[in-house]
Amino acid sequence: MEIFKTENLIEKGKTIGIFKGRNPISATHKHDFIEIVYVERGEAEQRVDDNVYNVKKGDVVFINYGSEHSFVGSEDYCYYNVCFNPEIMGAVVDKSNALAVLALTSFNELRKENNCGKISFSAQESKDVEFVLERMKREMDEKKEGYGRVIENYLSILFSYMLRRSLLTEIFSEEDVWQNLIEYISSNPDGELTLDALAKRCFYNPSYFSRVFKQKFGISLTEYVRERRMEQAKSLLQNTNKTVDKIMEEVGYSDRSAFYHAFSKIFGLTPAQMRDKR
Repeated sequence: MEIFKTENLIEKGKTIGIFKGRNPISATHKHDFIEIVYVERGEAEQRVDDNVYNVKKGDVVFINYGSEHSFVGSEDYCYYNVCFNPEIMGAVVDKSNALAVLALTSFNELRKENNCGKISFSAQESKDVEFVLERMKREMDEKKEGYGRVIENYLSILFSYMLRRSLLTEIFSEEDVWQNLIEYISSNPDGELTLDALAKRCFYNPSYFSRVFKQKFGISLTEYVRERRMEQAKSLLQNTNKTVDKIMEEVGYSDRSAFYHAFSKIFGLTPAQMRDKR
């Protein structure tokens, strides 16, 4: 499977890349940047992970980084691609619209939904969106002084149109998002659960994400993840015959010393002593 890298599609030192495509078929691939696909003409079947979207003129598909993506389009299929680093989301996401942005993403492990990722604009709205995309493309091509900042501002406008159009925010509450996040952490103890990784996947600035998490749960994200991993390790020790090394791997630890230290600090026992108590 081909993997597209940021350096191939986004200029060095810049945060956004934009281009127009006309190819009707794209094989399954991944990329390490976020992508917005806007259909200017024609129709296509867009596949994003386990989701299939039938798109036509005026439709937008929001593709998170790391997602598997492919499409098959009509002969006249023409689209805009806006590619950007997750870090740029800090300029357009704040407390007032963060839930709406989550509703746009294809982060289904967190949201447990399959109806996310696509927005359909009306004919009039499409004209406004295409105006913004055309200006972004022109700025990218002409590279006048300050064009990078101008493109970032246009991206903010594009997101405003997308968030305005999305009605998904009406079915989410802040409690829903936090509960889904906690369930994700609990069910993926061996996953990448660092502050930066989770903040990036949720499109939060890491420092803001850390602050609101501690306000919500009374402990830091790092402490919370460690406790959940140790609870899972305790359960495996007491209810299975898996080796300590196997359990250590299953709860996301590769360093035996770090695992033993974290376990003993929380429970006051070594893993072997905990197993003997069952």
